[in-house]
Amino acid sequence: MRGRRVAVIGTGASAIQIVPEIAREAAELTLFQRSAPYVIDKPDRPYRDWERTALRAVPWLQSLSRARIYASFEARALGFIKYPRLMGVMERGFRRHLAEQVPDPALRAELVPGYRMGCKRILLSGDYYPALNRPNVHLVTDPIERVTPAGVRTAGGEHEADVIVYATGFRSTEFLSPMKIVGRGGRELNEAWRDGAQAHLGITVSGFPNLFLLYGPYTNLGHNSIIYMLESQFRYVLGCVEALRGAGLDWIDVRPDVQDAFTREMRERMRSTVWEAGCQSWYMTAGGKVVNNWPGYTFAYRRATRRPDPRHFRARRATAR
Repeated sequence: MRGRRVAVIGTGASAIQIVPEIAREAAELTLFQRSAPYVIDKPDRPYRDWERTALRAVPWLQSLSRARIYASFEARALGFIKYPRLMGVMERGFRRHLAEQVPDPALRAELVPGYRMGCKRILLSGDYYPALNRPNVHLVTDPIERVTPAGVRTAGGEHEADVIVYATGFRSTEFLSPMKIVGRGGRELNEAWRDGAQAHLGITVSGFPNLFLLYGPYTNLGHNSIIYMLESQFRYVLGCVEALRGAGLDWIDVRPDVQDAFTREMRERMRSTVWEAGCQSWYMTAGGKVVNNWPGYTFAYRRATRRPDPRHFRARRATAR
């Protein structure tokens, strides 16, 4: 990128990571923004010497530190899943952060989102806004008309570029696509999920025996660590595998009524969340259903996945070989 004219299309999670790095190398960087994201400060810092010494000497302090971080983030769930108006507290913090890092009022106005905080993914960065202040970085908010041999054309004119970087995301609601997965009766998973992905607890799919998903439908978060959710899923899947082996089964398959009941509950609970507050996000299918996120507390998910319930499954005992 050194000395090049670079166009970056997109202002999501990928862009806030690459824009500061490209801006340091490129002769000119033009950033094309369709909608502004909420970017809050990322409070990373090295551990101090005395902190490392204390954590090494008293191991339970590590658990205490983790519990403190977990509780502080879990408290934000109220604003995401039940009372979206509470997101106003975080939004005021965002505006202070923006004002501190972007002194130009005209640029700052273009960086204020036009939707409720949390409706789309909230981003964390300490160097994204400072990068936009650089003299070699230009923000363009005009809609893109087309890519040309010379660069990118918008309603405001042509922006010449030697390199175009697409930071435009991916099809997050399609999950396992384009893999071809075939279940009982020859039914393909992509066909079963034509109207939106479904999986009991985001892990097991009716009609697809012994298929166990990690980070499946309704298990993404907006407020806490996905690692906590994955740990819960690991335990649940291991419980299913142990049940298969212990009972000498060929397969287990979650019952369709169990999966349907779970999906209905998710859809009902989703209506009160900030993710259905009126914006269009990558959490949604083309039909407007939010199928990515867990509309509850992470500790409630851990409780729901503490062990598989045999009543939720159909099974076939292993045949003699």
